[in-house]
This record gives sequence, structure tokens and C-alpha cells, in this order.
Amino acid sequence: MFYEKLQKLAKEKGKSFAQIEKDLGMAKNSMYNYKKNNPTATRLNEIAEYFNVSTDYLLGNTDSKKSIKEPVDLEDLTSDDDINWDEWLSFGGKPISDHDKQKIKEIFGDRLKG
Repeated sequence: MFYEKLQKLAKEKGKSFAQIEKDLGMAKNSMYNYKKNNPTATRLNEIAEYFNVSTDYLLGNTDSKKSIKEPVDLEDLTSDDDINWDEWLSFGGKPISDHDKQKIKEIFGDRLKG
């Protein structure tokens, strides 16, 4: 599971394993060792920071790439169309519809601006 996450993230970032190893100061072919073994806690944190994802995501404990570490300003959510709503908001564990997303933006936007 961990190795597959690494492959996916590397592809999304357009990086080879060799480049990631170089960027993180790892020995050559270190990433391939994660096919069978998980990294140390320190290395796991370094990889998570590199890809800007949570360690829980890397370990397969959650599908959400980021954990909420800082408060979220709702005004930013209402004005930013680039927000990944499926990562931030769901109903009953399922993604909300585009119609519902728009209504939420309208409701919170009006309250914040008024």
C-alpha cells in the first residue's frame, strides 16, 4: 500500500524515484525497498512533507491527502474555486454534489460578507 502511494505521488509530481531520493538525500534505490518495508518514522515524515500529504495518507489510514493542522478561513473557501471540496467536505462519507457545494458557498459567503 505504501509503495503504491509513493508511485502515485511521484507520478502526480512528475518526479522519478531517483530524483526523489536525491532531493531527500536518500541512498540510490531506497524507494524500491518500500515495496516490502515501511520507512522509519523520521523518513515517513520527510516523505510526507516532500509530497505535502499526511503520514496517515501515506500509510493508507485515510484517503484524505492532508490533515487539518491549521484553522480554515471560511471566507477563503467561499471565494476559491480551486478548493478540492471532496478532500475537505463530505456528507455521510460521500462526496457532496456540485449543486450542494454551490449552495454552501452561497450561504457561508453571505454570512461572512454581511
